[in-house]
Amino acid sequence: MPKILIVDDESVFRKGLRKMITSLDSNWEVVGEASDGYDALDKLAELSPEVLLTDIRMPRMDGIQLQQLAAGRFKDLMTIVVSGFDEFAYVQQSMRQGAKDYLMKPVERQELGRVLERLGQELAERHKQSARSDQPWQVQPVLKRHVAGHLADSLLKGKTEDSDLRLLRELGFAFGHPYFICMVIKLDKHSVEKERYQRGDASLFLLYIQQVVQEMIDRQAVGISFVQSDTEVVALLNTADPQHSLSAPGALGDLIRRQIRSLSNLTVTIGVSNPAEGLPGIPRAYNEAGIALLYRLIEGGDKLLDYAKMKQRPNEGSGPLKWSWEILEKSITGGRGAGIGPIVEHMIEELCSTAESPESIHQQICKLLLYYYELSEELEVTEAWLGSKDIRKVLFDVCSLSSRQELAEKCRGLLLTLTGCIAESREMKDIDPVTVAQRYISQHYHHPLSLKEVADKVYLNPVYFSNLFKQRTGVTFSEFVTHIRMEEARRKLAFTGEKISRIAEETGFGNVRHFNRVFKNCSGLSPKAYRDSSRRVQTVSMDHKDGS
Repeated sequence: MPKILIVDDESVFRKGLRKMITSLDSNWEVVGEASDGYDALDKLAELSPEVLLTDIRMPRMDGIQLQQLAAGRFKDLMTIVVSGFDEFAYVQQSMRQGAKDYLMKPVERQELGRVLERLGQELAERHKQSARSDQPWQVQPVLKRHVAGHLADSLLKGKTEDSDLRLLRELGFAFGHPYFICMVIKLDKHSVEKERYQRGDASLFLLYIQQVVQEMIDRQAVGISFVQSDTEVVALLNTADPQHSLSAPGALGDLIRRQIRSLSNLTVTIGVSNPAEGLPGIPRAYNEAGIALLYRLIEGGDKLLDYAKMKQRPNEGSGPLKWSWEILEKSITGGRGAGIGPIVEHMIEELCSTAESPESIHQQICKLLLYYYELSEELEVTEAWLGSKDIRKVLFDVCSLSSRQELAEKCRGLLLTLTGCIAESREMKDIDPVTVAQRYISQHYHHPLSLKEVADKVYLNPVYFSNLFKQRTGVTFSEFVTHIRMEEARRKLAFTGEKISRIAEETGFGNVRHFNRVFKNCSGLSPKAYRDSSRRVQTVSMDHKDGS
């Protein structure tokens, strides 16, 4: 009686096929079911079926990879593949791997009966049962790395089973030494031209890094490397030395970093763990390498960051940075998105340069984002700002970043989006044209403003708008614009060292001569005299505080 194994990740589909096969031909025996390729390999060895009936699309290991692996171990195994309507390219690959036939989903009873009848006749002509081959595996190197990477991932998560270790050994990765060291390697995105990075597939950069890492490991160590996620490559090394160091000059980790830079002009940052004893220690080693990598925020990129050395760093800087968020908040609540980028970049740079640890950096950033989350709740714009994302997921994403550039880019994007949401929300809620006009003037005072331009923004006739504005505010449109510009000019003169000509430009005056004339008319002092007077007042105030 010929035996058949059914492989599909959907239990309903497996049960349906089993029922259909047994009702079609009583000579066939369904000896088992498997939910994925890994499970199927064990079942093939245990149950020795003559026929494998497998789906193509499955998690962890798909049907094509299963075919390739099974062909090396079970030389007489016949395979039937099942595919969806839009998967013919996969079917072609399966047929090239030696599949006997394929069935389209949903599987038709008559078609399945035809395939079983033909395979039954072929088995009868062989006059023998398929047996497990004792010959070594003939596995393509790329596939070998791919499967081994999935298995090594289970080692990192502490979910290793005996079957996984057995399969790793059969793939040629025998970990015979008692200690393990983990490296987490991340591409420094700023080392790639932005256009080149966006034009290419990001996964190709990681695949290239993984290949270089594996070549270096094969020459100098025992271990395996694989692409762990969309952002990192992981290397797991097996060593007999509990004092083994990958971070010493000339050691493997440093060689990997320099090799990647010399071959491609790409730079990477590598986090290295302490040696961990035995398989149970691997998750801890992986965690340590990830923590070491976070210090990229402080140390910068293109470096090897050793967990032991990073944890021994003396506390540096002046403690948690006491930011003044006034300028940032003024830009966000005022709808001035153009100024947010430079402010955020400066804040991140200053914070990373003075922080004691990566944790303190993430803590400050989370505090900042939570503050604006509360503001978004108050203004009822959270859904427009974050969409379906929960604030906890946003904070988690931020805390996973270990690059200053990426952290600044993430925060800049979030705060720019919030600024737009607040501005749009207020425009929708405002029904008073004078209030809308005042806010527009406050946001655009540094540009030339005409009565007609602002009247158009509130959809009013310029003459009517001028009369309404004077009636509601007590001042003319021109007087209000000048007042806003003068307030900003006074602030800049008193608290910044900017040149007067620059202040004139930034506050919307055409030239410094016009600025001097208007400022003196409004303040009674020239801009220079006002600045000198303000500084004398500040000096006296500070002396008074010191004396008290």
